[in-house]
Amino acid sequence: MFVRNYRTDFRYYRVMGPILWRLARRSLGASRATWRAGWQAWWIGLRQGIPARLRARRDGVPSPVTLQVVDDVACRAGCAHCTFLGFADHRSRLSLGDLDRLFGEARAMGITQVYLMGADPFYRADADDLLALLARHRGQFFLLFTEGRRVGAGHLDRIAAAGNIVPVLNIDGLGQTTDRRKGPGAFEAQQGLMVGLRQRKVPFLVTTMIHRENHDEVTSLPFLRWLEAQGAWLVAYVPYVPVDPKGDFDLVLDAGRREALFDRAMALNRQLGRLAVMDLLGIEQRLTACPAGVFSLTVWHDGTLAPCPAVALGMSGSNIHQRPLWEAFRDDPLYRALRERHREAEARGERLHCQFFTDPAFLRDFVARHRSEVQVLSPGALRVLGVPEPEGRDG
Repeated sequence: MFVRNYRTDFRYYRVMGPILWRLARRSLGASRATWRAGWQAWWIGLRQGIPARLRARRDGVPSPVTLQVVDDVACRAGCAHCTFLGFADHRSRLSLGDLDRLFGEARAMGITQVYLMGADPFYRADADDLLALLARHRGQFFLLFTEGRRVGAGHLDRIAAAGNIVPVLNIDGLGQTTDRRKGPGAFEAQQGLMVGLRQRKVPFLVTTMIHRENHDEVTSLPFLRWLEAQGAWLVAYVPYVPVDPKGDFDLVLDAGRREALFDRAMALNRQLGRLAVMDLLGIEQRLTACPAGVFSLTVWHDGTLAPCPAVALGMSGSNIHQRPLWEAFRDDPLYRALRERHREAEARGERLHCQFFTDPAFLRDFVARHRSEVQVLSPGALRVLGVPEPEGRDG
């Protein structure tokens, strides 16, 4: 999942090679179910990926690598500073039938990496059915994001048996640092979950929402060595950006810390033995190009296609309830505009980076010109772009 990226080159592999090799070594200790799922994903990617890439070349579009699904935003975890607090519509949700069809269409496109984001799925009444659905989609790996409180032993047994489900825990620091954001007992629950995952040899990743208050702690060796001892495979830093209009903008990292985070992460990798550390936005800004709408696509809880999980808006006519996934990806006006910008930049010998948080001018202009066709899922997205929300509209 970290190898096939947009516009990777020798420099990417030279810088990231030691980290990728570390993750490859870690896979030797994974369970048999994980190995079996890995081979199935490789075979499906080969068998269905080649025809999909040929079709993509025929249609003049790149072949996507990853699918991000934000299938529910009515999160019951109640974490502070959560992006989903800014959504007016908490009723829409992709059903299990919708997800089943979506995963099948993605696999036909050669996509074997699916990120399941949004509300913590273990608060759902049908959590067991969801895990069973993921297990049935052999040949695809699902990164399942959770805050950890509601994951029981039965869930862990299902995940271990499936082999193709990789839990992703959000841990924002040790002890009280995490509890302050997620509530008392959250950190203890996460510790118990990691023990269960380690005992079952289930690979798991950790995301850390990094901001001014926890920066020093989560980039410290004691924090990372603790996660390494718990069995985590990888820690990914995700900078806090308040998409919610009521968010705490004072927590946003200053420019100096934001720019230094990539180098800090690389230095930390050299001091750790098994754990890999990544600054995802830094990798995109330093080594690759933004994959949104080119090598990755995102489907939100109401079926709307968006460039990435951070951009809570898309074209009202591009919805998986109305069109097959491949057609929506191929024909979406915003995706097409993004791909054209990348082609123009490539012709100039340049790379385009994040066009939402770091360079929003293009998206701001696109939304302003196509406002009547744009489905805004969270007004906070317009605030980040600097586009005024018309009075009397709820998005």
